[in-house]
Amino acid sequence: MPRILVVEDDSDLQYLYDMFLARQGYDVTAARSATQALLHLTNSSFDLIILDMNMPDTPGIRVLEFTQNDSRLKQIPVLVISANDQYRRAVQDLGARDFFTKPVPMQQLASAVNRMLHPNGA
Repeated sequence: MPRILVVEDDSDLQYLYDMFLARQGYDVTAARSATQALLHLTNSSFDLIILDMNMPDTPGIRVLEFTQNDSRLKQIPVLVISANDQYRRAVQDLGARDFFTKPVPMQQLASAVNRMLHPNGA
């Protein structure tokens, strides 16, 4: 079962993503801050990261930079979700595989997750 780390500080959105992805058959771990995300990434392995940019403690872009500077984590695809479209170019330059502006329709999220976890259509 693929493991997904969802980094989102909005509790309602976190719950929505968690429940939706769990129903799709994924093992979901929630992080409500960038600090919590970094702890999870240091101590566990994941197949995909869904990352909000606007976090209460440290900008989400720091989490993305952390993943790109670690050879073990660099291979994990990162899907960025933000209310602000200004991050699109920066995060893609840093290695994010996809970017969505909030609110994200759940079917679009499911398609992107499936595409990242099963790039060969498996």
